[in-house]
Amino acid sequence: MDAREVTRAVSNLVVNAIRHTPAGGTVRVEVTRSDGWSSVHVADECGGIPADQLPHLFEPGWRASQARGVGDGAGAGLGLAIAKAVADAHRGTLAVHNTAAGCDFELLLPERA
Repeated sequence: MDAREVTRAVSNLVVNAIRHTPAGGTVRVEVTRSDGWSSVHVADECGGIPADQLPHLFEPGWRASQARGVGDGAGAGLGLAIAKAVADAHRGTLAVHNTAAGCDFELLLPERA
């Protein structure tokens, strides 16, 4: 596993979560291991992403600033695409689903590639 690239992927997820969570909100990061897999969950309070926009979330250059509401307009729309590429390169996955408060991203990586 390329620790530098995995760190970059997790950092991108956390920065996005912070950027899109309103002041006073919570960003949760949880790391677990099970059956040869490591999972990193990053949950925010962005209010969620419309279902019709979820399929585009990991496309390079795509920005969901209007969908997520909060945010300063910073960034080139590459952070989630990079995180997805890191997951793919390590034979893992990156998924997102809406929660009651926002979004939950899960980076799932095999402990041995």
